Amino acid sequence: MVTSGLEAAISGELAPYGATFTPAAAQVRIPAVLSSLFGSIDGHPLRFDFHGPERVAGDAYVVLIFDLRTKNEIGNASSSVDFAQALGHVDWPNALGALTH
Repeated sequence: MVTSGLEAAISGELAPYGATFTPAAAQVRIPAVLSSLFGSIDGHPLRFDFHGPERVAGDAYVVLIFDLRTKNEIGNASSSVDFAQALGHVDWPNALGALTH
């Protein structure tokens, strides 16, 4: 999984909401199966977990988003195509609201 493409996809999804993603670090936990991307959205720290098709039944690409302050999951989505499409399925207004409250 190439993190620069994921960072660009996240930034593209946030742009309509006036929010900005700032990447901090990436970690490949299991190659081609699980990667994590750490960063912040408008100063609020979070982690994206990307589960690849080898890890999930049905060849799904799954994205989980966690608020690092509360350790709560604030968003998730999946796609059978790729991670960029999964990011497009995230309920961004709800996820951004969870970060700021």
